[in-house]
Amino acid sequence: MTTKLTLSIDVQTIKKAKLISAKKGTSISKLVEEYLNTLSIIDENKKSVVKELSGLLKNKTGAKQEWKKVKTQYLKTKYEL
Repeated sequence: MTTKLTLSIDVQTIKKAKLISAKKGTSISKLVEEYLNTLSIIDENKKSVVKELSGLLKNKTGAKQEWKKVKTQYLKTKYEL
């Protein structure tokens, strides 16, 4: 389902958007929709990575290791050093 949305955008930005949409053969609405979807995916990925890393450090710091040592060991393991 789609619905209308009114945006207030600078004239120069609109001109640029029209050029990009013509070049890609799509509408400005579709460009905005794709951009917003991309933002939400990026945000979800950031949250996932932060959660994963915080869980990694929680497990290691339970052994009373300093975070720098934990990080160093993790990177050594990751890059097989």
